[in-house]
Parts: sequence; structure tokens; C-alpha cells
Amino acid sequence: MVLNMLKALPRVLAGLLCRSGLLLRFVPFCHLATRSLRDVVDGLTTNPELRAVLCYIFPTYGTLPSKTSFSMHSLLVNHFLQGAWYPKGGSGEIAFHTINVIRKTGGNVLGRAPVQKILLDSQGRACGVSVKKGQDLVNIYAPVIISDAGIFNTYERLLPAEARALPGIQSQLRLATHGEGGFSVFVGLNGSREELGLEATNYYLYLGNDLDEIMNRYLSASREEAAKLIPFIFITCPSAKDPTWDTRYPGKSTISILTFAKYEWFEEWKDEQVNKRGDDYEDLKKAFVDVIMQAVFKLYPRIEDRIEYISGGTPLTNQHYIASAKGEFYGMDHNITRLQAETITTLRPQTDVPNLYLTGQDTSVAGFMGAMHGAFMCAGAVLKRNIYIDLMWLKRRTDAAKSTKKD
Repeated sequence: MVLNMLKALPRVLAGLLCRSGLLLRFVPFCHLATRSLRDVVDGLTTNPELRAVLCYIFPTYGTLPSKTSFSMHSLLVNHFLQGAWYPKGGSGEIAFHTINVIRKTGGNVLGRAPVQKILLDSQGRACGVSVKKGQDLVNIYAPVIISDAGIFNTYERLLPAEARALPGIQSQLRLATHGEGGFSVFVGLNGSREELGLEATNYYLYLGNDLDEIMNRYLSASREEAAKLIPFIFITCPSAKDPTWDTRYPGKSTISILTFAKYEWFEEWKDEQVNKRGDDYEDLKKAFVDVIMQAVFKLYPRIEDRIEYISGGTPLTNQHYIASAKGEFYGMDHNITRLQAETITTLRPQTDVPNLYLTGQDTSVAGFMGAMHGAFMCAGAVLKRNIYIDLMWLKRRTDAAKSTKKD
């Protein structure tokens, strides 16, 4: 609520509130946004296992307990208190149905057309984008440009240097740091959920209960030693969560595994072509995959001889396929600064470039819901109206219609 309110207020008024000290004094969310998760939890209990239990889900936003705020963690925990959901047919259904809505309203969605730059007119206003079509560039013009490429891609890669130097953009960039890089393993299996003993749940596996200590030891290691020190892996079985999976792919299953990895461990190969980065890169990647899979086999021993496909992905993989600037899973780091009032006020959809707006998780917080709230705030900024009020009225009308049908 505070996050949305500060971004909706005029920048001058929001700035006055920040400088007044009233938010820190009277709004618990703002006060706790200045304290680390570890600091608060350590003050609640001396039990190391309980501390770990209270903090274990931090990889969902990608920042260590000592470096993120208690408010950030509280947002996530509150989000999951009523349970979670999984889209029937998999995550691709989200894009599939969204694209239909865009096209019905006269828009379009282009695949394999990466944006190369944001176009500015002679007065410095955003007026279009230049996209790649094969080896050619095609300019597409529009009165409003909305970027969900993230703050780093939008400002540092897509905008020309003169726009990047604008004071408002520089003030936003000063508040932003890159999140931690990620390593992924995707596994295809021959066998059904029942045959392999797979579960529709998420596992967070740790080597110890001092989460900061084991993670810092790993992230400060050399790339040669890192694979032996992997302290955490996240394991999930997407096929076991999807009620339509067995109908579409009988006798097959999937597992996805994630952990952290430093971009710098793999940076040497950043300019090499994907899938052609050489034996040293593949050997390093395999070292991570082998250690990770040994942990997975302990959890799901029946899968060891049923693997039909396995693929490891480094921060460079993320950089190539999802255009994350440093191979991070979640864009901007969710450090203590991220949810402080000044940052919330500064990082808003409006930019110093007229007609250019930011949307997505970097204007809110990570994840599907965070990106959606970023979209609501961006739409409100473009349309100059409070979208949340529209949503409240829509919910009331929907609830009333449901009630009428029941009667």
C-alpha cells in the first residue's frame, strides 16, 4: 500500500514526505524497510534453526537476509500466507492469453524482433523503437513508449548517451544495483509423476542454517572452487503442478533446479556465441550441474536412470535468453535501499524522457505479482488515473454479478 501510494503521489509531495521523517516515525513498513531481515530475526530468537526457517525463502527475491529489508521479506511472506497457484497448461498460458487481449484491442506482439534502441525526436522526446528484423533494423513509431526491459537495459543500453545523462535518470541509476546472477538446470524425464515419486511442491535445500555465512562463503569463492561449495538449491517439478500435463505429455516429467552464481565466474565467455563457448566453459558448467544433480538424486532417487534431457544455464544463458544485464534472475537487487521511501519515490514509471515510461518488476518488486503491480502503476501514469480504483470497482461489479447468478 505504501509502495503504491508514494509512487502515485506527485514527486514533489512524495519527496516532502520522505524528508519530513513522518513516514519513518508513523509508518511501520517504512521503518522496517531500513532494517535488514537478519537484524530483525536475530532480535526475535537466538535459535539458529528457527532463524533459518524464518528466512529460508529469501531466494524468491534473490537477496541475502543481511542485505535485504525486513519489509521486503514481509511482502513475500504475506503474499504466500494464503497459498500459491500454478497456471493450468504452464506459464506459457500467461503470455498466450495476454497476447490475445493485446491483439483484440488493435495491438500486436512481435517475436524475434529485439529492440535495439529507443528513438528520440529533435526535442528529446521518445517517439519509437528500432527493432531487429533479420539483419535489418525497422523503426516503429508511437506516441508513448513503455519499456519492461528493466532499468539497466532501458537506460544503459537502449537510450542514447545524451538522454542517459539526464539528472532524473542518473538519480534512478544511483539507487539501482544489479541482483545476483543465477544458475539453472532443466531436466526432462521418462516416467510419470507417480512412477518417479515427484511432488507438486518446492524444495529449498541448504547446507547449513547460517544462511548468510554459507552463501557469502560460496559467492566469494573462485570459480574453480565455487561448484564444490554450492550451499543452496531450489527444486521444483512443473509437470507435477500442472493438472493438464499428463494429458498433453503422458509418461513424461520435468524438474527445474535453480541456484545463485556470480556473473564474474563466467564473464570470460560473454562475447562468445551461444552454444559455442568452448570446452572450458562447458566443463565449468558441467561441474555445477553434476554437484546440483547429486543433491536432486537424494531427494528423488528414482529419477537417476530416467533422464532423457538435461541442460545447465549460467548467468550468460540468462543474459542471452531473457536479456538480464548481468545474468540476474530478478533485475534490480532487492537490497535494503530498494524499499526505502526515497527509492520508492524516485523509481517510478515516469522518466525524464518525455513519452517514455517504465513498467515491470523494477518499478515495483520481483515476480509475476510485482511486475503486474508495476504495470498497474505505469498504466495509471500514462492514463493519468488511479487504476487501483478501477480495479476495486471491477471487483465489486464482478462479485455482484456472481451473487446475482447464485440467487
